[in-house]
Amino acid sequence: MKNLKSSIAILFITLALVSCKSKMSEKMKEEFSQVKNDWGLFASDLASFGDTLKVNKDKLIAADKKILKKINKANQDKMETFKTNSANYETTMTNTWNDFNAFQKSFTDSTTAFNTWASKIDTLKTSDKEVRIPIENYKTFLNNAKAKWQQWSADMTNTMDASKKDIEDAIKIVGTAPAKATKGTGGKKKKK
Repeated sequence: MKNLKSSIAILFITLALVSCKSKMSEKMKEEFSQVKNDWGLFASDLASFGDTLKVNKDKLIAADKKILKKINKANQDKMETFKTNSANYETTMTNTWNDFNAFQKSFTDSTTAFNTWASKIDTLKTSDKEVRIPIENYKTFLNNAKAKWQQWSADMTNTMDASKKDIEDAIKIVGTAPAKATKGTGGKKKKK
């Protein structure tokens, strides 16, 4: 009787383990694993790019301000193109940053949804049929996100390169010395 109870217990455990066994094919498991890996890498790369974009945007604006402070009556006409270009570069970088920032917030929500979905799949009780469409949707989402990232990266690089050239040209006109502070008319009178 004792052996019968042990045999029945082993049978139930075996059935329980077999019923938990994955319904996904090995090929689908590999594809699922690849999407999880790609998602994680992209999330990391996106965060790193955001840091670079912000630093470059701030650097460009600071460099422009530094040059704009050096414009005076003598060089004002020569600096009109620089003023126009610098405003355009700042607008481009700010728009790129705003677009990236909005996407980053929505990507965080998408990552939460992806991780929730992936954790359910990780229980290994899902069939190929149930996984195929979501995997394709996530792949499409990642491909579209990567295309956006490439565009932001190109916009940033092109803007920074053009700005650098304009700043180098502007320095030839305004020089590298700090702008002189103008003396105020109201001040302390010298004691006699």
